[in-house]
Amino acid sequence: MIQRKKISISNIISMLTIALLLLVIFKPEARSYLIRGLMAIGIFNPNPAGFASEEKNFSNIPDLQFKNTEGNLSSIQTLHNKVVFVNYWATWCPPCIAEMPTINQLYNKYRNDEHVKFIMVDVDGDLRKAKAFMDKNGYSLPLYTQTNAVPDSLMNGTIPTTLVFDKQGKLIFKHAGVADYSSKGFDEFIRLNR
Repeated sequence: MIQRKKISISNIISMLTIALLLLVIFKPEARSYLIRGLMAIGIFNPNPAGFASEEKNFSNIPDLQFKNTEGNLSSIQTLHNKVVFVNYWATWCPPCIAEMPTINQLYNKYRNDEHVKFIMVDVDGDLRKAKAFMDKNGYSLPLYTQTNAVPDSLMNGTIPTTLVFDKQGKLIFKHAGVADYSSKGFDEFIRLNR
């Protein structure tokens, strides 16, 4: 005689937990939604003040150079008198996808500000694919590729990585990993430096 197991609440919760874990493991979109949820409760807020207190010497940084979708070249030095927000990302990266709405929100606040420049660097160098991603998701962020090597001190391969340079071209913020750039604190940081 076969005994039937009763389905208990704990069994249902266990099955749902396993299903959620499998979904997060095998679906990058699910991972990005999970990360966005964590960002919404304030877990991934960037800390510009914390970077300023670090005692790292970034004075010997080579001039970073970029090419946009039209083939025009820019560099940190040619963008003097502007605060430059640089984000290294990829279309296949769940944390990059998760933080993209917050960067787009920040960009929309400053898009017409002549003292602030946004540079979204596709690490794969495939601007056509990056543009299709932006269009599909309704983002209006300016796309670039890197035309020279990025020092490991700035980007060690972790994406997303975000750098902010002041009007003199000095690095004033660096963050590797996901962050909520639409936060009031980060907006104030950009505003005070512009």
